[in-house]
Amino acid sequence: MKLVFIDPKCPTPYDSEVLDSRGLGGTEATVIRIARALAQLHEVAVIQHNRKMVRQEGARLSFLPASAVDAVVAEADHIIFIQKAQDIDRVAKFSKGNGRLWVWLHNFLGGEVPFFWQDHVRHALGIICVSKTHADHTRHYIRHHPLFWLTASLIARGGVTYLHNPIDDLLGPAPGIVKDRHKLVFFSSPYKGIEHVLAAFKRVHERNPEFRLVVADPGYFWKFDASTLEQPGITKVGSLPHHAVMQHVQESLCVFYPQHKRPETFGLVYAEANALGVPVLAHDFGAAREVLVPANPPINAHDMDTVVETVLHWHQHGGPVVTAHPDFALNKVASLWTDFLKAPDAFMRRQRGLA
Repeated sequence: MKLVFIDPKCPTPYDSEVLDSRGLGGTEATVIRIARALAQLHEVAVIQHNRKMVRQEGARLSFLPASAVDAVVAEADHIIFIQKAQDIDRVAKFSKGNGRLWVWLHNFLGGEVPFFWQDHVRHALGIICVSKTHADHTRHYIRHHPLFWLTASLIARGGVTYLHNPIDDLLGPAPGIVKDRHKLVFFSSPYKGIEHVLAAFKRVHERNPEFRLVVADPGYFWKFDASTLEQPGITKVGSLPHHAVMQHVQESLCVFYPQHKRPETFGLVYAEANALGVPVLAHDFGAAREVLVPANPPINAHDMDTVVETVLHWHQHGGPVVTAHPDFALNKVASLWTDFLKAPDAFMRRQRGLA
């Protein structure tokens, strides 16, 4: 099969070299991992709106500028837009109706991700979500769209499915790691409720000034005021490559994520920390309960006392024993992607039946 991913929104171009050497958001990291895995069997192109140069990775994987889109989609079996089906009319024209069209959502519909129902009606545009929680929300959103009653038979004919975000198969606890039970880490983008995280950490630090919060971020949220991190006990490390972030996480007591502002559609932060044997202190919304292992249930982060007491309890007695969730292993997720792309409608019927 020939697969084309189109990213019309990425802050900067990305590829495997960027993943290994610089900070990168969860969406972009997931696209790279899935593209590399699928390229073991299929021809894969990743087109990015702001890329200038072609980058070839092996015989079957290429990262291309937007100028290549017309030629590349002409022979594609599947065309997968990331987050937004930008210029879908043009893409559909050059694909000559041969390629099935999808939008791979990484955020909830509504707010910053509008629902362009016309695209779904005209082009049978299907939706790929990143968790069951995300897919359920998406279906609910579509069913309650003001025009759903008028276009119900067409608006959803592309289908809605979900494929979990993967974690690296090699990700796991490293031998000889020295744990620091006073170290907490936050490595999500600041817009994901960092004000809640800082307020909660202030309370923790007041109870025990030995606690430290190490804050990293993907490096592309330029409007964030870094001066808000100038508080006792906080260490700012800025944008780090993935392996350096994982090192910080593995040394810590927990990932400290008690924000209740922005629910995660999947939460790579949850899955990767658990895979390292590190618990996550997270609010019970979005996909938290689906992704975190049962030994590490989310909490009510609106209750500041619960947040503080949970940290102190984990510090004194050790946090919950957590491990990688087998459903998120890259080889398993990539295998499901291949099953889905070979027979999308059968895959979606089977998935609905299991649900």
